[in-house]
Amino acid sequence: MKFFDVSENCISCVFEEKIAPDINKSVIALSRAIEQAQIEGVTELVNSYNTLVIYFNDEVTSHDELKKTISELKIADSKTEKKRTFVIPVCYDKKYALDLEELAAAHKLTTEEVIQIHSENEYLVYMLGFMPGFPYLGGLDERIATPRRSSPRKEIPAGSVGIAANQTGMYPLQSPGGWNIIGQTPLKLYDPNREPVVYYEAGDYIKYEPITLEQFDEIKRQVEAGTYEIEVKEAH
Repeated sequence: MKFFDVSENCISCVFEEKIAPDINKSVIALSRAIEQAQIEGVTELVNSYNTLVIYFNDEVTSHDELKKTISELKIADSKTEKKRTFVIPVCYDKKYALDLEELAAAHKLTTEEVIQIHSENEYLVYMLGFMPGFPYLGGLDERIATPRRSSPRKEIPAGSVGIAANQTGMYPLQSPGGWNIIGQTPLKLYDPNREPVVYYEAGDYIKYEPITLEQFDEIKRQVEAGTYEIEVKEAH
């Protein structure tokens, strides 16, 4: 791990210069250790694939003091952390899968094969970004890795599930975007009136569960009524 001064009130802790689950888990473990230590002066933590950015009050602490304190922290072994997997229902019907047929054809696969490949993996949430609750997920099968659309859409519905390069993700809110849309979840991925506002966080896993149009409508009714409970699997 290397420290870098970013600004007068910000430093970054950079692990290896690559994207890998073990590195990301080290970033998350460091973030949790700093939170638990309640280091005086630290105001915000922002993690990414391989970096933790730390904002602080420069009237309370300094770059050097903060680096020293962080270097002395005892960081828990990420292998002992409990694994949480959130099961996200997704309808891959062409009504919601705007790019599924084109994506399947590009890879010489059937739409059914793409759905099976996409829904059989568990995806690590590396970080949240772009918009509130948007998860950047690792673990996409190379057989369906697809470049972003050459022409982004002006409007993508909330809940849309997409693929861009070797990543998959979900749009919590209606937004412009260039990801290839292959389905949609009826869940509210971001809800400011719910606790938690976003179900998952960095370090969690996502598992997609294919559902029918009828199931989509039924789950959406439950979500709107406030009776739907998301499935969470926990394991060590």
